[in-house]
Amino acid sequence: MTSPRSVSPLGAVWRVLAILACLAVLVTGQLTRSNDLFPFGVLDQFSFGTDPNGQVVNTCLQGERAGGDPFDIPFGPRSVGISRADVENTQSEIVENPELLAPLAAEYERRHAEEDPLTALVLCQRITPLRHGTAHGEVQFVEVARWTAS
Repeated sequence: MTSPRSVSPLGAVWRVLAILACLAVLVTGQLTRSNDLFPFGVLDQFSFGTDPNGQVVNTCLQGERAGGDPFDIPFGPRSVGISRADVENTQSEIVENPELLAPLAAEYERRHAEEDPLTALVLCQRITPLRHGTAHGEVQFVEVARWTAS
């Protein structure tokens, strides 16, 4: 049977510093409400449940082209280059400055160069009312922010 070894003072300091660094990143992620430091972020999607008689808010993107009907644009790296969660985390900034949608429009157009250019990109929400945990009533469409091509 081997006896346990004691930790050198330098090893103890290194371990304490590593723990403090992890705690600092975790606390920073919590206080800033940011997922930028994943996996030490807030992970809001797991932090609370949905009221069975409340509503479900689904953030969406719609594109518009000259003379055409609005169409849904999916989030993701193959479409606009960013995930829905990242857009939702910066939604208040986008509402204050809709020009923040311009890079998403540019990325979408780069990936769909064969199609007519976008005249507008709309950050929207589809709000589904719930009753007893199931969809009940009409889905409400809300325009949150609009970027218009210049």
